[in-house]
Amino acid sequence: MQEPFDVWLGGNVPSALERCGRLADGWLPAFCTPSDAAAGRAVIERVASEHDRALSPEHFGVSLAYAPDGTDLGSLASTPLARRARGRPLDQLIPVGLKGLRATLEQFLEVGFSKFVVRPTAPPDAWPEELAELAGAVGDLQT
Repeated sequence: MQEPFDVWLGGNVPSALERCGRLADGWLPAFCTPSDAAAGRAVIERVASEHDRALSPEHFGVSLAYAPDGTDLGSLASTPLARRARGRPLDQLIPVGLKGLRATLEQFLEVGFSKFVVRPTAPPDAWPEELAELAGAVGDLQT
């Protein structure tokens, strides 16, 4: 067991970013773009520095939903995913298909994020096939 264990926080609002900078060991937001994530990281690092702290550069990640190829994101407009998007267009937040997911992950890597929780929006009965293809589509991005 890791002692002490790391505490990772999420959230994108200013108070969540400040709390992460003051207290957390890592940050894992969701429903954000790579530019949102980069801006949030800057706030967290500034606040951490103001409190004589620093988060490991490897402790910035993203929880990212993605839709299977051919998904019309408009069909998700009345789902909890759309509500969590806080009025932002889903096509800015949810990549479609494994190629779209890969491109989005590469954009997050470019702004210094290295940990990812990816979750398909497909129904759970479609997950085995989707997850089997996932490793082949993005697994080589691991370093």
